[in-house]
Amino acid sequence: MVALEKRVRSPIVDGLFYPEEKAKALTYMKSIGLERGKGGLARAIIAPHGAWEISGSLAGAAFASAGGRTGKKSPSRVVIMGPIHDHRAKGLFLSNSHSFQTPLGEIPVDQEATEWLESYSSLFEENDIPHLHEHSIEVLLPFVKYCFPHTAIVPILMGKPRVQDISTLAHALRAVFQPIMDETLLVVSFNLAMHPGEDAALHMAGECMRLFKEDRRVELFSALKDGRISSCGGALVAALLQSGLLDSARPCLASDSLLSARGEKDRTVYYGALSFV
Repeated sequence: MVALEKRVRSPIVDGLFYPEEKAKALTYMKSIGLERGKGGLARAIIAPHGAWEISGSLAGAAFASAGGRTGKKSPSRVVIMGPIHDHRAKGLFLSNSHSFQTPLGEIPVDQEATEWLESYSSLFEENDIPHLHEHSIEVLLPFVKYCFPHTAIVPILMGKPRVQDISTLAHALRAVFQPIMDETLLVVSFNLAMHPGEDAALHMAGECMRLFKEDRRVELFSALKDGRISSCGGALVAALLQSGLLDSARPCLASDSLLSARGEKDRTVYYGALSFV
């Protein structure tokens, strides 16, 4: 019997968005004060997907808010969701790779959870093509590997947001992961705000942070869903809020800092770090 070839999703932005060498990646983790086994007990985190030199410290802060989940509390899986920057793509895409490569080693894909999601709705497609060209999940994976070296991942990409995709993802997350939330960490790759006008981008970012901090979830959900807060990954945050998995959790700012940079099409992009405890 011939063994099936192991499929590994290789990095595409290592050396550009973050270090490609293990030693340099580890040095970076230590430089931002990220330590294994130390931190909070967040059930879900929201982290930016900019280049590490711009927003890596905020991604580290988000993961630190869940970094205390080690030993008996270490998650068995990290459900990591990211947007697709190519707006021609539509739908929800799971990965059929066996693992994702990072500078710190491979992370296995939770095949069973992936199959559960795929069987939940026909809107889920197990298709690696979008994953092979998208960085929004990739830039956060070294943080997953560093903080939770023995966990598996459930990578989910969302194309151009549609109402049915948000609703389907929300209901699927609840149906599949509610019974196993004690051993699951939810991660959304999300940039707070982006706009050609710097003042408008800052206003959106501040509004997003305010609504989150004040736990005004209905308003935040509506603002992200209808685009009043123009973000990258907002539909995924909206799905997470709609899922009800975090109704009893307390929203927190993993960092009070807001960072910004000029992004694609000369837009100002703002980054933040959020969590649910």
